[in-house]
Amino acid sequence: MRNTTDNRAPTVTIGIPVYNGERYVSQAIESILAQRFADLDVIISDNASTDGTSDICQRYAQQDRRIRYVRNERNMGAAFNYNRLVDLARGRYFKWMAHDDICAPDLIAACVDVLEQEPRVVLCYAPTTFIDEDGRPLRTIRDGFHFRDRRPSERFRRFLPLARGWMNPVFGLYRTDVLRKTRRIGKYPSSDMILVADMALRGEIHELPESLFFRREHRNMSVRAHPSPLDRQRWFDADFRQRLVLPHWRWVGEYLRIIWEAPISQVEKGRCAWALIRWLKWTRRELLGELIMAINATLPARSS
Repeated sequence: MRNTTDNRAPTVTIGIPVYNGERYVSQAIESILAQRFADLDVIISDNASTDGTSDICQRYAQQDRRIRYVRNERNMGAAFNYNRLVDLARGRYFKWMAHDDICAPDLIAACVDVLEQEPRVVLCYAPTTFIDEDGRPLRTIRDGFHFRDRRPSERFRRFLPLARGWMNPVFGLYRTDVLRKTRRIGKYPSSDMILVADMALRGEIHELPESLFFRREHRNMSVRAHPSPLDRQRWFDADFRQRLVLPHWRWVGEYLRIIWEAPISQVEKGRCAWALIRWLKWTRRELLGELIMAINATLPARSS
């Protein structure tokens, strides 16, 4: 096992986006530094934290040359902070690491082995064990995003029914060059869902057999701290100033966009579009509800 202490590019870049994460960020960093695969660098992007996060992260950066610490002058929203890490990555493989999650020591090595041996795989991830605030295991789930089908349309068709759950594959290991061809994390709720679908159009997704990823559930995690669509929109985009959010319509538009932009044949694009049309029946109630809400928002208020 060797450390990356010279000027050459590492094999893997781990990007840690963080905002006010002083309670858990040390555990996340320690789990990365304990990886059996050590040819990596770590970038921490601090979204203008107001607690002790900065001091903690800078201390780690001073102790280990593989760690870089950068800080935004103001909170730019989660999408900007996540995507900045991709821009700064030097490794040919890349992984986002939430500041409150933990990786088993063999996670990166297992993912690298798959990506090195399987050139068609663009994203490799592990089944997820959820843990509580104190690190106690709650449950383990297999997400089912094991898409080794050769046809992009088949991978996309299989993805759509799974898109309503936890999007754990977003924290897998990516081929950096493929990830950079996507629009990465968008400035809207559930943009991680669109990203995983985009990756499935560009290559195969591999789910490891063993749970090596631990995702923490706590009251301050993003989906609980920002329960409404508008709250989540502002979490992704700090500069969002509108009062109306139509997430399901946005997702339909984004699905169409990634199909259009995917490096696949016109026939495959047509098959993907047909799969999307068939999928819409499962969301017709939400789409209709958002349409009614949008119409009501444009009507003048009734005088009493």
